[in-house]
Amino acid sequence: MIVAPSIFLKVMKEKILQRLKAIESRYDVKVLLAVESGSRAWGFASKDSDYDVRFVYVHRKEWYLQLVEGRDVIEELDPDGVLDIAGWDIKKALLLMGKGNCAFAEWLNSPIIYYKDDKFLESMNSLKDEYFRKVSAVNHYYHMAMNHDKRYLEKRGCEMKRFMYHLRGLLAAKFTAIYGTYPPVVFNELVEKMVGDKPIRAEIADLVRLKQESREHNTMIVSDFLVAFATELAAEIEAMFGTFPGENPPDLKRLDEFFLNILNTFDI
Repeated sequence: MIVAPSIFLKVMKEKILQRLKAIESRYDVKVLLAVESGSRAWGFASKDSDYDVRFVYVHRKEWYLQLVEGRDVIEELDPDGVLDIAGWDIKKALLLMGKGNCAFAEWLNSPIIYYKDDKFLESMNSLKDEYFRKVSAVNHYYHMAMNHDKRYLEKRGCEMKRFMYHLRGLLAAKFTAIYGTYPPVVFNELVEKMVGDKPIRAEIADLVRLKQESREHNTMIVSDFLVAFATELAAEIEAMFGTFPGENPPDLKRLDEFFLNILNTFDI
């Protein structure tokens, strides 16, 4: 029997919500936000891509008053590898937000939301913009891109996802440098903003389609056209690094206040 994609996604969402409920019970926490991260959120998941579920949670007040701090992450991986579930304690999330953490910002901007507390997400998005740090963000995306660089430029034949990750990182870094804000999570929106050349956009669109129709670890030979584009893009970003002004250390007072408010609001 062939299962329709919409039915399969509905079943997966129900499974994810059940797992989150089980996590709340097992760890005695309250989930505040749960989203999809990675290639499914970016819009170029392969047929067999796993589900990267990321969430934020809060403990009871007493948990934060221990002399020995408890573990501030929860991680669970299904034996079949389909579900990769990981969450951050709210205190960890806020501390990383204060540093302008891009991974957490992407959770907040994810187009695929499994569960949310509306007021929590609204407040977090406001704080996220307030604590945006341009230099840190450009560095994050550039280095994320270059981590995948050697995996394809030196060998030329590589997993499609590696080149996609590389290209997305470069486009996100340039977007952040130019616009001074977090880049779009959805890859096609990022390409639309940052790639004006129609032939290059067409090649990227073909690559996205091929990635979506293939298996996760399929390999490819990157065209010279796209290699040249990516190389030029990396050089542009490298040239920008010396032009950024310094950034002052963040004032965490508002995050402190928000943290206390969360503990009072969601005391389990």
